[in-house]
Amino acid sequence: MAQRLVRKICEHCSEPHIPSENELRQLNITSAEAQAGTFRRGRGCLSCHATGYRGRMGIFELLIIDDDVRQLIHAGASAAKLRVLARQKGMRSLREDGIRKVIAGLTTVEEVVSITIGDSS
Repeated sequence: MAQRLVRKICEHCSEPHIPSENELRQLNITSAEAQAGTFRRGRGCLSCHATGYRGRMGIFELLIIDDDVRQLIHAGASAAKLRVLARQKGMRSLREDGIRKVIAGLTTVEEVVSITIGDSS
């Protein structure tokens, strides 16, 4: 299991936000996903000390070790091969979990990008 903390958008000053093309491109969010999303951003208030964020939440990546994964591990397979198999079995990366939380309006693109640098899957 891998986990990272991202800042949550302040509930007191949260407002709807229309993400720019650049923001969507940074996380490879499709236009269909964007249209179905509820993007938000904190305006900044006394409650969040004018940051737009208050509190933190986790983003997670979980690899379930089943017989197939166990066999690859025992065979000394590379991390890349393990990742391919895990993805085929439904594993969601840290970045993908972060994207879900951005689309749900819980955190921002900037937060997820800064925490998941190097994880483009």
